[in-house]
Amino acid sequence: MDILMDKLRKASTIVSQKDIPFILYRNIIEESDTCVQEEVATLVEKYVVIQIFSYGGFIPSSFQRQHVFTIDRFTRLILRKNSALFFECLESLKTALLS
Repeated sequence: MDILMDKLRKASTIVSQKDIPFILYRNIIEESDTCVQEEVATLVEKYVVIQIFSYGGFIPSSFQRQHVFTIDRFTRLILRKNSALFFECLESLKTALLS
């Protein structure tokens, strides 16, 4: 948990300097032949924004839900929610901080 928080804080300074959000993970929630509902977690300065996005087929692209978390709260949430997403976040941050 501390490792993820540390990496998120380091990445948040880079994000605020470059003024470009960083995608932590993308997770397909539901998928049909033509439509997709996807969860996207983005680091935006001191916050993590999780958006549920629907697109494809005959439906117009739209955000269904949006949640904003502090870095501390997001870290606790992702540990309880899904360990695979936790490790995906760590890997994304590791790659971003090396470049």
